[in-house]
Amino acid sequence: MDFSAIQWIFQQISAILDKIKNQSTKALTMPHEITLEVLLSREVCRLLDTFAAAMNIQVVFFSHQGKILKRGRSFGNSPYCTFMQEHFFGVERCLQLDSDMRRKCLALGRAVSYRCHAGLNEITAPVKILGETAGFIVFGQFRTTETPPECIKNTPEALASFNAIPFFDEESAASLEDMINVLIEYIISKELISYSGDFRYHRLLSFIDTHLQGKPTLHQAARYLNMSDSGLTHFLHDRCKTSFKKLLIEKRIAYAEKLWKEDPTLSISEAALRSGYDDPHYFTRIYRKVRRITPGMARKEKPEQE
Repeated sequence: MDFSAIQWIFQQISAILDKIKNQSTKALTMPHEITLEVLLSREVCRLLDTFAAAMNIQVVFFSHQGKILKRGRSFGNSPYCTFMQEHFFGVERCLQLDSDMRRKCLALGRAVSYRCHAGLNEITAPVKILGETAGFIVFGQFRTTETPPECIKNTPEALASFNAIPFFDEESAASLEDMINVLIEYIISKELISYSGDFRYHRLLSFIDTHLQGKPTLHQAARYLNMSDSGLTHFLHDRCKTSFKKLLIEKRIAYAEKLWKEDPTLSISEAALRSGYDDPHYFTRIYRKVRRITPGMARKEKPEQE
């Protein structure tokens, strides 16, 4: 396949991705036992699958631990791979190489192309969201050489299966790697891949905990989560039945109570300051409104005379 054909395929997929974004496609929730997994909408799965099929290769989705989440279409190992594994090296050697390449693409922060023990090429791309590794997408297998390994030159069946593997010249293979990088970055930037709501919520709590003594804002939290201000507001309202302001107040009050549990003699003024309130009187008003008791009652002492 020449470079112009590859460009055309990528342009078509980008156009369809824009259409999906405009339709506000929702994410497909993966099984709960897989943590920090890539959440892909059915449409995105189908598009990546179609992209791979157009190139006559397959796509496999992995969790960040390396567990297969989804294998594109009905593809499995090619007859050539099966032959090589059965006669020259085992599956474990392939799995180890795959694991090594996942670590390499993480270190580089981009897709990497590599040649396996059987002389075939694959491209492994990392998917990162909010600075965390969500998973991997692997495209393959193809070959960049027309010369078969010496060990199969006298085996007609193996030669036929080798020649059946899609062939890309070096320039086309490099272009394919670049396009996969751009494609995945585009999908992430358009929020067509996202973490589950639970993970996003816990990331938000972590952000608030880190900035509790400062003055964290909705805008700062939204940027941290790679969301818009309105997107975070709707997320908290629809999924958590709260607001950023209420969540921040609850976290600050809970932190003050934690301080009193550790040291019941800690003054209200000091607890307020450590919890992010410069004015202890304002902290007391907020505390009474939320807990229906005074801070002094909460720490099981008489209210401090301010």
